[in-house]
Amino acid sequence: MKSAVLAHQLIAGASVLAVAGGMALSSTPVFADSYMAGDFHNHTPCSDGRSSVETMVKKAVQSYGLEWLGAADHGGSSPRDCRVDDPEGDGSTTGTGKFWDVAPVTTVKGDVAMSQGHRSMWRWQSAEEIIYPELTRLAKELNKPMLYAAIETNVPGHEHTSMTVIGNQKPQNFGGNTGDAAGVAEFEYRFDRSDTDFSKGAPNHAWEGKVANASGSGSGTLNHKNKAIPSVQWLQKYYPLDSYYVPAHLERAGVFNPNGNNGFNIEHLRDFNNAGPTVAVGFESQPGHQASNNRGEYRAGFCGTGCDSVGVTTFGGTGIYAAKIGGVWDALLGEGRNWFFYASSDWHNRGAFSIYEAGSTNDFYPGEYQKLYLPRPASGTTLRPNVIVDGVRSGNSYSVQGDLITGELNYTAQVIGYSPAGTAKMGQTLVVPRGRSVKLTLEVNQPTGTNHSPYSFNNPSLAQIGVQEPLNRPTLRQVQFIKGNVSGVVAADNANYTNGTNTTAARLATFGPNNWTVSGQKRTMVVTISNVQNNMYVRARGSNLPASVPAETDAQGNPLNDWDPENTAQGPFVPCTDAACPSHLVVRDGQKISSYDVAGWSDLWFYTNPIFIRVADQPKLLVETNGALAVSLKK
Repeated sequence: MKSAVLAHQLIAGASVLAVAGGMALSSTPVFADSYMAGDFHNHTPCSDGRSSVETMVKKAVQSYGLEWLGAADHGGSSPRDCRVDDPEGDGSTTGTGKFWDVAPVTTVKGDVAMSQGHRSMWRWQSAEEIIYPELTRLAKELNKPMLYAAIETNVPGHEHTSMTVIGNQKPQNFGGNTGDAAGVAEFEYRFDRSDTDFSKGAPNHAWEGKVANASGSGSGTLNHKNKAIPSVQWLQKYYPLDSYYVPAHLERAGVFNPNGNNGFNIEHLRDFNNAGPTVAVGFESQPGHQASNNRGEYRAGFCGTGCDSVGVTTFGGTGIYAAKIGGVWDALLGEGRNWFFYASSDWHNRGAFSIYEAGSTNDFYPGEYQKLYLPRPASGTTLRPNVIVDGVRSGNSYSVQGDLITGELNYTAQVIGYSPAGTAKMGQTLVVPRGRSVKLTLEVNQPTGTNHSPYSFNNPSLAQIGVQEPLNRPTLRQVQFIKGNVSGVVAADNANYTNGTNTTAARLATFGPNNWTVSGQKRTMVVTISNVQNNMYVRARGSNLPASVPAETDAQGNPLNDWDPENTAQGPFVPCTDAACPSHLVVRDGQKISSYDVAGWSDLWFYTNPIFIRVADQPKLLVETNGALAVSLKK
């Protein structure tokens, strides 16, 4: 029993509830019962963003309440200094930005790379020598020790992935030995598709064995096999508990192209999880760019004629891989995989607005609109970046748009009348004696004040059905529980390895004002699953929009396509008729249309990660096995 308890304390995602004679033994979780908001995908002038590291971090922490942040510029190179705001996005050409090679000159290392007529700095150098020192300074100034260097890496054979290697990053030491970001720098040098530097990291390092990108016919397949999978294997070998690898906005670039570098199919996600069972643990299917008219920047023709984003659009701001019941996410969960859901800001700029203004036609700052909630460590735990990696790996997390709900969520599963089984949370597995019944309880809290929307006029989507509610005071109106069977891992040589569906996934229950329990700001929902005879998982999602809102939800409450109002071939759309509707909205046939940031603030969702349920006489699920692997690596 001691080892089972220790295992569960070390990694919540393992949900190691030891079974003896069909009896599950409870244990103490490593995390507290509340969550902390953060963001791990964003940009500065060190790639293609406009606000400096300092501006971005201070806005995220001071204005939008984030407690942790991974600064995650693209891999590759940039000629612009990210210690300086660059509102115009062009260095010092027309505005206040700065190039590295303009006085006072910053030494740029590695093979020569040029952009905009200036010497570019490779991302490995900027992560190690510029961004990480900025983060350690800000960590001390803001008393926020969970700031760390990360990367949105350009994946060989695919598009993008949010990742980090914590390694020796120690910003929590506040001016003492704050360590370095050499681990994440080495990953970028070795594996980022846009890093064509072969200097070995000199003079700082001597990184040997870099593999060149394949090009031409078959390059997508070769790059996936020869660089993408090996990159995950490298993380698993050297940083199995110090890194995460989360494919970003993975529907955006269309289906996988065997001759190029775009798209992720389900088989690639399975490959990653197989290669990095404690590292490649989920996807970012709720993308940033939520203020864009192509919400999430998903659209027809994303990467050329005939190359559409999968699903063409997002659905309630979420990609089709997770938004569609019975789709890719449900297929992966149906294997019992530790494959979890995350959201990010993907902050770059505010489009037609300045980075210093509140309106946006492109992005929101980290924490302004989307928050990723990870479990708060137990009292007395040292706050450090590794806590974030542990939280990502655990699956005990959820994502929220527009502050629809707070960080005081509680989602649990218990066997009715059988206390030895204990309680399972998100990412964990409840072991159930065959034939017993399970009670699922979800408690969420609505904020008491306003969110960060600059608009207080009534939500135009709700106005269509006669509901008057300010955009900056959203109310939760529906929650869906989605259940699917777990039938076991699909082997790589199985014909179903490329199958991205789970036909058993369906809505288990739907709640709203008529059937949840209200206590102040708390909303409590209870679902009973009787006579459990097979393995399963249950996840949940909720929205400020009820079922049957024109152009937003169907009769069952599922999100509809987020069509681009500037595309005359798409629709229908939501009119914005309030006198306060801003002037930057799209106008069609003389009528303002809910678009850009107004459309984002109108249509809000939260997504939880699943709880797994296993019948006691069945073999452990992969989520349990991979969690146990993480436990063994901690010893």
